[in-house]
Amino acid sequence: MKKSKMFLDVSRLKHAGLILLLFVGFSFSGNAMGSNSFLSGHTLTVFAQAGQTGAKATTKKAVKKEEANVTAESRPYDKIDPQFKGIGPGNNRMKFILSVVVLLLAFGGMIKGKGAVKKVSGIVALLALGMIGKITYVEARALGRQQGYAPVQPIWFSHKVHVTQNKIDCEYCHVDARTSRHAGVPSLNVCMNCHSQVKEGSVSGKKEIAKIYEHLGLDPNTLAKVKPGKPVEWVKVHNLPDHVYFNHAQHVQAGKVECQECHGPVEKMNRVVEFKELAMGDFCLDCHRKRGIDTSNPYYKHYNFKKLMEEEGVDKITVDKIGGADCSSCHY
Repeated sequence: MKKSKMFLDVSRLKHAGLILLLFVGFSFSGNAMGSNSFLSGHTLTVFAQAGQTGAKATTKKAVKKEEANVTAESRPYDKIDPQFKGIGPGNNRMKFILSVVVLLLAFGGMIKGKGAVKKVSGIVALLALGMIGKITYVEARALGRQQGYAPVQPIWFSHKVHVTQNKIDCEYCHVDARTSRHAGVPSLNVCMNCHSQVKEGSVSGKKEIAKIYEHLGLDPNTLAKVKPGKPVEWVKVHNLPDHVYFNHAQHVQAGKVECQECHGPVEKMNRVVEFKELAMGDFCLDCHRKRGIDTSNPYYKHYNFKKLMEEEGVDKITVDKIGGADCSSCHY
């Protein structure tokens, strides 16, 4: 009888520890947000970028190697800004493993325990299952998306320095945003409009600007051509699935959509982070159902908006009313 009581005390202590362990699991690594998901982030970049038109597939190994080189080169200024950390599904590896361990231990208590021990084990098992279910949902939702992705680039480029501090307009560099499907990555000739004169940065010194001259094959002192140039292999940050059609001109020119509405406050970023989730339902369709159309745009001259508003019983026409919610509008 004494031995049985001792066993019960030890079991209660063990299951109290399990509850504490589960609590640590819930609070481990902060909230459910972060920059590297269990299944997304750099891992999914392999799949997201493979097959993108005009984009070079970037593997997790290649990105890690790039980051290692940056560390070796001591690029302390190339950091994700604190306000943009913790974006995305987070790194749930330890939470998931811990929850599975707790679940297995709780099952053991349910099978072998009696009375209070069995009840406590059941509660712990339910909590662990809840945590596993939550992580599974978060990771499944993040599959194929890259929210929080912030790859290291071959040349450090700070939007914060260029846009916020030096007041350079987005479309000075992304010249195709109003006229083309793609916003366009500026050529190094655009960079040289300024950096033929500005040879030293306020943050990075001469180091990053010298890479522009290197890629153009220019002598950094005289800017004379001394060797063949080579393209900069920028890492694409914002990727959509291959079956999704998105046209920058249609949104920027016709829809009057500001860059920040999709890309977030890029002008405040020292390293570009995919700020929005770019999900079909919660982002694209939600916008199409709320955003009104500029009816003065000549593109829409063949629409009878007055009649359409009367038929729909609304005081404004939103994008979804003219096909913005049809599958074929955005999917091939």
